[in-house]
Amino acid sequence: MTTPGFGEELRYVGRDGLTGMPARVNDRFIAETERAIERYGMDAREPVPPPAPGPLDIAWLTVAKLGITRAKVARYGLDAYGRLDVPQDTSTVGWNPAYCQLPGGGGATFLAAHVYFGGRPGIFSRLSTLSGGDSLEIGLNDGTVHAYRVTSVVEYALAAIDMGALLRGREGIESVTLMTCSGPPNEGEYAFRTVVLAERAS
Repeated sequence: MTTPGFGEELRYVGRDGLTGMPARVNDRFIAETERAIERYGMDAREPVPPPAPGPLDIAWLTVAKLGITRAKVARYGLDAYGRLDVPQDTSTVGWNPAYCQLPGGGGATFLAAHVYFGGRPGIFSRLSTLSGGDSLEIGLNDGTVHAYRVTSVVEYALAAIDMGALLRGREGIESVTLMTCSGPPNEGEYAFRTVVLAERAS
C-alpha cells in the first residue's frame, strides 16, 4: 500500500466554516466545492437582501490619494446568481454585512465598487494606483472614524480568488479589503480583480 505524499494529504485539509481553523474534508466535499466554483454566477436563484441595520453601520469611505472623500457606503446582500451584490452606480461603495465585520471590532471589512459602470469610470477606477503606506479612513454612523494603511495591492485572476479568505481576513489582525474589476472587459465581464489590503493604522 502506497503512503500518500504531502501534497496529496494537503488536498484533504479544508477550513472549518465556524472557527476558520483547519479541518479535514473528503472527496465528496471537494467535488461539491469544485462544482460550485465551476457554476459560480451561472445559476439563477432568489436574491438575498442584507440583514436589517443595527445601531452601528458604515457611513462613508475616504481614500485621499484617489480623491475619494466621504463616499457613500451602502449595504448589500447576494444577487440573483448567488454573488456578493454590488452598487448599480458609479459613486457608491458596497459592503456585505452578513459576510464581514464592522471596522473597529478587530476583524475584517470588505468593500467593493465599480471600476466602470454604464460606460463611465467608477469610484474605484484608479484603485490599482494605490501602494503600500497609502491611507484610508472609514466612518461609522455614530461619528467614529477608523484609519488604515495599505499593505499590498494585487491583481488576481477571478478564478484564483479565495473570497472566503478575503472576507475573513487574517486572524487577529483588523483589516480592510477594497476590491474592483480589472483587465480588459469581455462582453461586459472582467477576468481579473484588483484587491487592496489594508491594516489598522497604529
